[in-house]
Amino acid sequence: MAQLAVVGAGYVGLVTAACLAEIGHQVTCIEVDEGRLCRLRAGDLPIREPGLSQLVSKHTLDGNLRFTGEYAGIAAAGFVFIAVPTPSSKDGSADTSYVLQAVDSLIPHARPGSVIVIKSTVPVGTADKIAGLASILAAGMEVVSNPEFLRQGTAVQDFMAPDRVVIGASSPHEAARVADLYAALEAPIVAVDRRSAELAKYAANALLATRISFMNEISHIAAAVHADVDDVARIVGLDRRIGPAFLKAGLGWGGSCFPKDVLALSSVAANNGCRTPILQAVYEVNELQRELAAELLMDAVRAIRDPVVAILGLAFKPNTDDVRGSPALGIAQRLLAEGVIVRAHDPFALVNANRVLPGVDCRPDPYSALEGADALLLATEWEEYSALDWVLVRETMRGKTVLDGRNALNGVFLGELGFRYWSFGRATQNNGNGLAPKVHANGVTPHADENGASPKVHRNGVFPKMDMNGVVPKVHANGTHPSIREAGV
Repeated sequence: MAQLAVVGAGYVGLVTAACLAEIGHQVTCIEVDEGRLCRLRAGDLPIREPGLSQLVSKHTLDGNLRFTGEYAGIAAAGFVFIAVPTPSSKDGSADTSYVLQAVDSLIPHARPGSVIVIKSTVPVGTADKIAGLASILAAGMEVVSNPEFLRQGTAVQDFMAPDRVVIGASSPHEAARVADLYAALEAPIVAVDRRSAELAKYAANALLATRISFMNEISHIAAAVHADVDDVARIVGLDRRIGPAFLKAGLGWGGSCFPKDVLALSSVAANNGCRTPILQAVYEVNELQRELAAELLMDAVRAIRDPVVAILGLAFKPNTDDVRGSPALGIAQRLLAEGVIVRAHDPFALVNANRVLPGVDCRPDPYSALEGADALLLATEWEEYSALDWVLVRETMRGKTVLDGRNALNGVFLGELGFRYWSFGRATQNNGNGLAPKVHANGVTPHADENGASPKVHRNGVFPKMDMNGVVPKVHANGTHPSIREAGV
């Protein structure tokens, strides 16, 4: 058992602290936000993550996990994990100010010879920079990079059964010290230098985002040539060189990691004289999906007086309440700007979504959100939405347009019920009358109008880039990060 400290009680920090306690360590978690600290001490977790509340409750009771707002709480710790945010700056680079503040705050209280373990996702060279600080050298402290590879919704499982534990250290001795902390997991240990560990985290997330964007581009081609993107993805995924993960077409990726990490990696590259055309394309394709979804919904309701669009799902993915980077919020903002009434439901993310976009009418149950709606967007594939009584939905809605933003619904069944079902590249989409829809030049199938006629071709105009909340911010001041070009993509 080791004495550990974790700075930051967000998604990464809280999961790290609870899981380190679960594998036998005594952990002090420092959270300087008083409101969040009070909630944690009361057993009210500020985030939703399956299995996390049980671990926190278990180890606060047995004394292996405690929360404090004072950095003095790290005095006995031999290892201090830093797990604070590194949000995107206006130029797309990662803001490391919280990391540096945490380092400055902990040094006066740290035990001589203790190890700072960087969990936060930081630009390449950050750990080296911290290791070279005069205060760190004077205290005889070591700095190690130990990036996290946790998925929201399965973070506890990912920590307890990792594919690998990556440790970036200046020497094998320091790497071994940190590796010993994970001995109970029996996980593969990959010990490398600090810079390689930092770059590996960015590369992993960028590659996963690339797979999704690539399959979304394939979905446009599938629609144009009347193929089924689901079948294509299944066939491609059976190739052992490729595998099936992250090949699902739809609204694209979001969350707190992929958007900022793709931008940050592009910024790191630009600052070191490297061009990143692939990363730029990955980002642009992802934003194009949101533009196309918003245009399809507008085509469906543009001629209707006081149109209503219902959005099912506001979290960026199931099993979390996190709305950062959620495609649903960016699309909702676009619809609101066009004068559309937007109603929404999500099992867990309503409070967080309402903080970002108070103009959305958040409803406590999906049927309430769907009542009188002219069109429906499935934005998050929560299981309960597939299990809806779709006959009741048909009777509840005013219109019959369903845009399946996650290719998760039974399009054949919905078509038989009379819905105009649309998706991204699936062969099951139809006008609700058995007629195959037309496809325009960019490979996206437009909605039919109330008479089954195809609307005008979508324009390739600018859809402003969305920030980490899925909301459209001001245009970045420089061109070091990818964006939608003024003439379209």
